Amino acid sequence: MEKKVCVVINNWNGGNLLLKCISSILNVTEYLNYKVIVVDDGSIDGSGEEVKRKFKNVKVIFLKEHKGASFTRNVGIEYCLKNEKADYVIFLDNDVKIEDKNWIKKLVSIMEKEKEIGILAPIIYTPEHYQTFTKKTIEYTKYVPSACIIVRKDVFKKIGGFDINFLFVGNEDPDFCNRVRVSNFKIAVTNRTKVFHNTSTKKRKSIFWSFVSTYNYVRYILLNLRENNVFEIFSLIVIRKNFSRGYNPSNLIIVSDWWKRLILFPLAFLLNLIRIREILKLRRERNQFHFLSEKIKKL
Repeated sequence: MEKKVCVVINNWNGGNLLLKCISSILNVTEYLNYKVIVVDDGSIDGSGEEVKRKFKNVKVIFLKEHKGASFTRNVGIEYCLKNEKADYVIFLDNDVKIEDKNWIKKLVSIMEKEKEIGILAPIIYTPEHYQTFTKKTIEYTKYVPSACIIVRKDVFKKIGGFDINFLFVGNEDPDFCNRVRVSNFKIAVTNRTKVFHNTSTKKRKSIFWSFVSTYNYVRYILLNLRENNVFEIFSLIVIRKNFSRGYNPSNLIIVSDWWKRLILFPLAFLLNLIRIREILKLRRERNQFHFLSEKIKKL
């Protein structure tokens, strides 16, 4: 009997990219016991309605307003575990394309054999570089981006969901990975399968998105900075090409809005200080249950 897998796609104005993403899943995947769930994050382009019209077997959950990546993923987690009785949840960005017919089977097979793995990512490649890459069947790492990851149900039962206090998108996935690791689960990348991530569509150049990035950076650092990850302090102005690798110079790219982020840093720091009690409490409780309903722990 195949394990039940839910593929959760958080969507905000995904347009045709979302439709192509879902088509690639449904047209290619040979795994039988899976369900696609789209959580539409207050889109105004009609993409959620278009999915509901074109793909009758896809569940679409509509949010009334834009809540951000953490909130939409948590809505998806709750639905998958309560309604679909999922053993695994795969998170997929709406601009990802599936190319391997056995992608789910391969990911589940590894998770079933390696019970200590909480999060597993395939090779994720983009038009410019690899976001994750390995030559091994299993390579352990500290972080994988949530563009395509499979997470076992026990992770959610132990630590809950993504931190909804990050603004919209950014840093919520490395924060989640840190909480998973301190809860005695491992994070890994596999070369058994790969997906394409069309990052060329994500060009957030306004001062607003620079502020969001800076605010989320400060929150992440206050929550997670330790002696063993001190290099992450530079993540305000650089990004790793391969997220599953470290902060060596050859793996770093300076972000285009670095100067905006430096200017916005004092304001972002001040606004995070307003929530310092909540942040310090979460810092002490990295391996405890947060951000999902208590019912999840009993499923």
